[in-house]
Amino acid sequence: MSRDDDMRRLHAAILHGIEVVNDLTYSDEALQIALDYNLTLIGTSDIHGLVDWQYKVPEGGHRPVTLVFAEGRSLEAMKKALFERRTAVWFDNTLIAREREMQPLLKACISVEKAWYNGDSPVAYVTLANHSDAYFMLENLSGYTLHEHPDIVLLPPQSSLTLQVKTLEMLDEVRLRFKVWNAVTAPSQHPVMELVAEIK
Repeated sequence: MSRDDDMRRLHAAILHGIEVVNDLTYSDEALQIALDYNLTLIGTSDIHGLVDWQYKVPEGGHRPVTLVFAEGRSLEAMKKALFERRTAVWFDNTLIAREREMQPLLKACISVEKAWYNGDSPVAYVTLANHSDAYFMLENLSGYTLHEHPDIVLLPPQSSLTLQVKTLEMLDEVRLRFKVWNAVTAPSQHPVMELVAEIK
């Protein structure tokens, strides 16, 4: 048995989670420790003053939040989810989670509302809906260029945005891939999500 294995067992016995965010700071190093030692990701405000002032809530800010993916609202369900490391952290408009939790979270936040062509023009209109309070920064990796938008698209919270996608031919569906720059799955790692737009 290696020393690393012994350390992992020791950590599992006495330490189950780690703050990757505390108050106004995010730590790449804490995230890497969580990934290395299989710890629950936690974000806390550790607030000692007024929340609205500290986090500029009236201007649209928010305190750090730990999202817990529990199967119910009971204390037992929450505890089970925490020990199974089913969490994500929302901090300063950035989502932090393992890939396992990140992909379902992104799919719950962003969806294709509708997609269509106008006449015979091979430019698909694809409306994305953001169902969350996060402001997403998406980089187009689809292989299609966009009309009217650069490759970086900003999707405001609780809103819809229509992209004009140059498909160059009439398609029944358009697969869009985006790197989500305000989401983190490991230090300097940003997830890529795929959305399928069925043309109506």
